[in-house]
Amino acid sequence: MCKIAVIPVASGSTGNCIYLEIGPYHLLIDMGAGYRKVRDALSKNGRDIEKIDAVFLTHGHNDHIKGALPISRHTSCRVYTNETIMYPIRDIPSERVVLETEREREVLPGLKVKMFTVPHDYVKTCGYTFTWQEKKIGYVTDCGRMNEKIFEELKGSDVVVLESNHDVKMLKEGPYPYYLKKRILSEYGHLSNDDCADTVRGLYENGTRNFLLAHLSRHNNTPEKAYETIMTRMEGKDISLYICPVEGDDLLEY
Repeated sequence: MCKIAVIPVASGSTGNCIYLEIGPYHLLIDMGAGYRKVRDALSKNGRDIEKIDAVFLTHGHNDHIKGALPISRHTSCRVYTNETIMYPIRDIPSERVVLETEREREVLPGLKVKMFTVPHDYVKTCGYTFTWQEKKIGYVTDCGRMNEKIFEELKGSDVVVLESNHDVKMLKEGPYPYYLKKRILSEYGHLSNDDCADTVRGLYENGTRNFLLAHLSRHNNTPEKAYETIMTRMEGKDISLYICPVEGDDLLEY
């Protein structure tokens, strides 16, 4: 039977990193936290950072890539990315970097990965799906708007990691300057709790039962608000809903 484990290491504008265990493989989505922090967090959960097989980067904002070079120096993992992220990670040896295209392919024996673009204000931001045998994990954060193409990629996942960045009322009434509020609310910004709730409901209707809410803003959201918004939309339906811990100060909403 295929085993799945999803462990949030860091989530939010100070750094993002999610650990995935699917089948025999140990993966990281993004490496936006320090090497030691990720190493220690994995160790506390009984995992060894030196066993990481691959790191999959979503885009080139610093809170998603700042630990990519250190982990490439300390481990033998490969780093999967797209051409727009090449410059900020240029010091990683080229033989350790694999360029992904928007087609599902087998990146490790038996493990199929699909990269797909999502709307965000980095040149090419992407989400991923990971499939091993009958199990599938979907991942989307840093996404201004959910659309049909992204939804179709996530459909049928056993577990979905999904952005629930802000409560719209808190953001509009909060301390951020107008330009930043406008950016976050735009189609190239971040998913709100309401957007996330609509997506969770749709994915539930297509078979997904396990959700991990990620990239919550420290200033424009609370775990309680995110949870309440999703569960209200679910109208009592049975789902497993976990929220990544919010750490540090969200000085910028990447």
